[in-house]
Amino acid sequence: MVTCKNCSTEYEGKYCPQCGQRAKVKRITTKAVFEEFRDRLIHIDSGFLYTFLQLLRRPGGMIREFIEGRRAPYTKPIKFLLWATALNFLVFHLIGLDKEILDAVTQQQGQAVPSAGAKAFQAKFSQYIFDHPAIMIFLLIPNIAWCSWLFFRKSGFNYAEHFILNAYLMGAVSLFGIVLNPLTKFVGTGVGGLFAKTSVNVVLWMGYVGWGYIGFFRPERRKWWCWLKAVLSIVAGYAMMIVAISILLMLFVLLFWPWVKPYFMGETLPG
Repeated sequence: MVTCKNCSTEYEGKYCPQCGQRAKVKRITTKAVFEEFRDRLIHIDSGFLYTFLQLLRRPGGMIREFIEGRRAPYTKPIKFLLWATALNFLVFHLIGLDKEILDAVTQQQGQAVPSAGAKAFQAKFSQYIFDHPAIMIFLLIPNIAWCSWLFFRKSGFNYAEHFILNAYLMGAVSLFGIVLNPLTKFVGTGVGGLFAKTSVNVVLWMGYVGWGYIGFFRPERRKWWCWLKAVLSIVAGYAMMIVAISILLMLFVLLFWPWVKPYFMGETLPG
């Protein structure tokens, strides 16, 4: 017989039938406290690092395994994508890169915007996008997934599976930013620095995502064609996202014109 240390119920077995506590209660250690903090507050399980390492080694094969049913070792795609994006933008913010890029972009775009009010509206809109990166991600991934489904519709994978493919790949690319962001800080956020960062990102995306698509779809021949369709999926997905943001912004201005009108008439709202 075992006496429960929580409710004093006497029972036989591994768990108390009254309150559910384990029969054997381990001593509290520093490791146990850290694991509790990680699991309850941070919610990053041990599979996160393993998932990222597998995405580095064999992205297409790992994602295909997940879709085909081997899912226990891996962090789920949406969770992985959200945390990868959050970590990327945390580093982005800690080194002050977000403010530098926002100031540089606002200054360049502001030259083409005659109204001071319109400049203020544009700056606030850009700041909102920087503060909520998940919005961009969830506008981008569905578009890329739709394009990849269209380009690879004969492969037999449905739209949801294409979404998982691109969510994992974009999550891995976001984690690459943890290394690339400090390099951008080093080269500067002027025209040359932004061009260098954009060029590196484009090459990285094309190379890594194309590699992931080839490993996922496993073409027997013309691997270059698979790579090209992967690049086209990204480009078309980005274009669709820009169109979607433009339409949403136009609808916002039309629906809330009385409130945003002062911005475009050369005035600014208080606060």
